Amino acid sequence: MKPKQKPNTQSFRTIDDDEREELIRNFLPLVKRVVHRLAGRLPAEVDIKEMLNSGIIGLVDALEKYDPRHETNFSTYAQFRIRGTILDSFRIQDWVPRSLRHKAHKLENIYLQLEQELGRPADDAEVAQALSVDIDTLHKMLGEVSGVVMLSLEELGFGHGEERFRADESLPSSRPDPLNQLLDTERVEIIARALDRLPEKERLVITLYFYEELNLKEIGEIIGVTESRASQIRSRALLRLRSYLKKAL
Repeated sequence: MKPKQKPNTQSFRTIDDDEREELIRNFLPLVKRVVHRLAGRLPAEVDIKEMLNSGIIGLVDALEKYDPRHETNFSTYAQFRIRGTILDSFRIQDWVPRSLRHKAHKLENIYLQLEQELGRPADDAEVAQALSVDIDTLHKMLGEVSGVVMLSLEELGFGHGEERFRADESLPSSRPDPLNQLLDTERVEIIARALDRLPEKERLVITLYFYEELNLKEIGEIIGVTESRASQIRSRALLRLRSYLKKAL
C-alpha cells in the first residue's frame, strides 16, 4: 500500500518528532522492498538488520531533501537514496573478505584476458586451464564470488525489477538536462552491447534474472540445471559484464 501522505521538504523539517516518526513508518515498506532486492543477491552472512538501519537513514535523507516541485516522483528518488546509503555502508564496513575480493578480481581478469586472446568468450575448460584448476574447482569459485559480483553491479548503478537492468534515474532536476539524457541513452546502448557479447546461455540467465525477475531455482528448471549451477552461470556472466562495463563506463 502506498503512503497517503505526500512528503514535502519544508513540512518534514518543521513537523514535530511524532509526526516525523509516523511519516517514516509510512514509507518503511519502500525501505524493506529495496533491502529485499539487495539481500537476495548477497551472501547469507550479510546482516539484514544493518541493511534496514542504513536504508532508514537513506529514507530520512530522501524525506529531508526531496522537493515535490521536481518532476521525479518520490518513490524513484527515495529508492535511489536508500540503495545508495546501503551500498555506502557496505563500502565503509568492507564486509567482503579480502581473499574473496581477490578471487573475484582474479576470475574477472582471467575472463577478460582470455576473451582478448581468443576473440570470443572463454569456456569453462579454458578458464580452468588458465587458473591451473579443474572444472569442479572453477565452479566452486564461481559460487563463492556470487555475492561480490552482484554487489559490484549495484555499485556500477544497475538495478533490478522494474528498473530492468538499466542505469538508475538521475537525481531530480528542475529542467531536463540534454547532456544527462544523452549520457543515459549512451549508457543503455553500452549495456545492450555488453549483453550481446555474452554466450547464449549466460545471456538467457541474465535476462530471466534481471528482466523477468525469476529466482535461480526457476531459472535452473527452465535451462535444465540445478539451482547452484544456475548461480554459477550467473556469476560467470556477471564477471564478463563487470569487466566490460567498468572499461566502457
